[in-house]
Amino acid sequence: MTEQQHDESKLERVIRKIKRCLALSKSSNENEAATAMRQAQALMREYRLTELDVRLSDVDEVQSEKSRANRRPTWDRHLSGIVARVFGCRPLSYKHWCESSGRMVERALFVGVMPAPQIAMYAYETLLTKLTQARRDYVASVRSGKRHSAYSPETAGDHFAIAWVSVVHGKIHELVPRGEEDQALEQHSDGRDLVAVESQDNSLIEQYLAGKKIGKPRKSRPIELDMAAQIAGMLAGEKVKLNPGLATGGETQLQLTGE
Repeated sequence: MTEQQHDESKLERVIRKIKRCLALSKSSNENEAATAMRQAQALMREYRLTELDVRLSDVDEVQSEKSRANRRPTWDRHLSGIVARVFGCRPLSYKHWCESSGRMVERALFVGVMPAPQIAMYAYETLLTKLTQARRDYVASVRSGKRHSAYSPETAGDHFAIAWVSVVHGKIHELVPRGEEDQALEQHSDGRDLVAVESQDNSLIEQYLAGKKIGKPRKSRPIELDMAAQIAGMLAGEKVKLNPGLATGGETQLQLTGE
């Protein structure tokens, strides 16, 4: 372990300790709460940390294991975008040199307050696998003449995939984990508490990304979509079944199945 890695590991342990103290500072036992807050403040002074630093430690980025040699197609970026919005993350494309393939590749990347990026990535990669196969089947049917299109098979497949994503978007909201606290907020508030939490998370994400170089998104040009491909994509998207499930260990994952 290098000296820098040792320092980072030590800082992570300190931040975890501060978080525990801050949690205890909300105790109903006034003496315990006061002691915990003093300990948290002392640690923050010793290591020159602010409360924002501690909160920012919850923000992380997760990159997809799936990559493309070329720029990710529109339907792929649309998919990561809707998944990111549902789970309160920021979707990005990460382009870098891949040692294993010996070329530049582009991957999807999610930034958010943990464990949201992990959950988002699980949903994205599972849906991407299903969408890629569905698009491949549609392209093959156009190429064989079973389906007709005024566009090339690959372009018709892109139009199919865009429609597929738009339909799945309406279903994926049902996958958002709802704990007892979330349900209570929805039932007993006017929604402002949930908005406040989302706003705080968005602020942390922006703070996390502030020091990173991020290119501006390209403006998408309006395109005329193949109506037959759109209808086929929507029908295929309707058949996708999304089933929320809980993994062991208290970590939320998603089990997605499709037809």
